[in-house]
Amino acid sequence: MLFSIVASMILSLIVSTLILALLIYLPVFKAKSKLELLETSLPYIVSYMAVLSYAGRNMESIIAKLAEKGKLFGIEEPAIRMLRRIFILGQDTARMLMDESRKTPSVVFSSLLESLAGIVETGKGLNEFLESEFMNLLRNREAKVKEVMNSMAVLMEVFISLVVVMPLVLTIMLSIMASLGAIALPISPLRILFLVHFIIAPTIAVMIVLMIDSLVSKVSG
Repeated sequence: MLFSIVASMILSLIVSTLILALLIYLPVFKAKSKLELLETSLPYIVSYMAVLSYAGRNMESIIAKLAEKGKLFGIEEPAIRMLRRIFILGQDTARMLMDESRKTPSVVFSSLLESLAGIVETGKGLNEFLESEFMNLLRNREAKVKEVMNSMAVLMEVFISLVVVMPLVLTIMLSIMASLGAIALPISPLRILFLVHFIIAPTIAVMIVLMIDSLVSKVSG
């Protein structure tokens, strides 16, 4: 009876927490996913812009091509918005880029737009800037991949310790204690093992897998 009450309380708590977390963090997760997709795609975006620039395209034409192919890079929405502000509202390209840099949640993309605004004003150095920015983004991406790999190694060690080793050790300990008659717990060892193997360990495993997925999304988009 006591075991059923405890198990139902734990299960209800887990389900309630998951539902609450889903309701609270789903909008945040969607916004964060878009941001991560944009920042992950920035090296490809800048590379594409550099190719267009070396082909003789100006900034307005480059933005138009980004709006056309933006779905591949996760930049379709901001590119279309920038294009409309230039050709429909008639805004100055440099000022529009500066305004967009203040609105984007991505610090890296904001810095890129600010630099492009300055280059548009001067009218020089677009090719060289895009090439240099592409190399910087590649170096930053390499550093981020290394950081993610180190974090994943730590999480895998935690996973093995809590999901594989801990249930095994508890099983051995409780089995030995039960065989020696040294159990002084309100719940029987069998029920404790049930909680560990079918509720606690799977919950920890799901949490760690979600954390790993979050880390991978930072470099894969």
